[in-house]
Amino acid sequence: MDTVKKTTEQSALRGVTRRTILSVGAAGALLTAASCSTGQAAGPSSRVGAELVEIERATGTTIGLYAENLSSARKITHRHTESFPMCSVFKALAVAALMSEHSPYGDYWDKEISFDTTDLVDYSPITGEAEDGKMTVAELADAALRFSDNTAANLLLQELGGPEAVTRFAREHEAMHTRLDRWEPELNEAVPGDPRDTTTPADIALLYRRILVDDTLGQLGQAKLRDWMLRNTTADERLGAAVDGDHELADKTGSGGYGVVNDVGVIWRPDGSMTVIAVLVRSDDPDADSDPAVLVEAARVALAELL
Repeated sequence: MDTVKKTTEQSALRGVTRRTILSVGAAGALLTAASCSTGQAAGPSSRVGAELVEIERATGTTIGLYAENLSSARKITHRHTESFPMCSVFKALAVAALMSEHSPYGDYWDKEISFDTTDLVDYSPITGEAEDGKMTVAELADAALRFSDNTAANLLLQELGGPEAVTRFAREHEAMHTRLDRWEPELNEAVPGDPRDTTTPADIALLYRRILVDDTLGQLGQAKLRDWMLRNTTADERLGAAVDGDHELADKTGSGGYGVVNDVGVIWRPDGSMTVIAVLVRSDDPDADSDPAVLVEAARVALAELL
């Protein structure tokens, strides 16, 4: 579910500034040693980690981050092995799983799927407007990836045989801490401590690398998936707002209860460098808004060290 709630002017998230971040004290620096690394000298690691810890402190959120420049192998990580609600970032995995089962050359993607009003769930901007109650598999994939349409995602899960197919896909690609258990919109509940429908920043970054960079889906399958995700309509206030200069971004966003706001993707630069990044944000407050400001600032901090 990618509807983003607006916060008030008094929201702590709006108060996140670089001046605030750089004011971190000794306690934040101590936390950094256990939570963040760049694979380089201690200086950048400590600085980036301190800034991320201060964002968490200032906003009452928990940030999970994994960013890797695939050209230089430099990494930034923060709580990258902790569990976070996946929410709509699973949709890229569902489409990739279908790509792995059905040739992109065949007629499968032109197959029409019928549905009616009983199938429609919350936040279905594309399927909700389908007059004849029919869309092709390719159209459903486009709706799920580019517009985060929840009914489209459920229909794709039906094609796969259920949410557990996404878990199997993750296991096949060595992501052992990623699981999908429920359907839209229940999977967005994001109750703290619930292991259902979760991933880790390291896991989801690995999976997005596999489907968008590696040869997991073959050249045409990967090209189709990239095309959809490069034209994502929900990225502008998330990773799209965190990257400066010329770039291309293929990503998928997600939002849920307890202030969850996610974005995972791959960034291409004109110099040929590629960076995979996953930023997952959660809180313990059931009334928290899914505001992207904290995600954008966390991504900027990490990308400044890598790009």
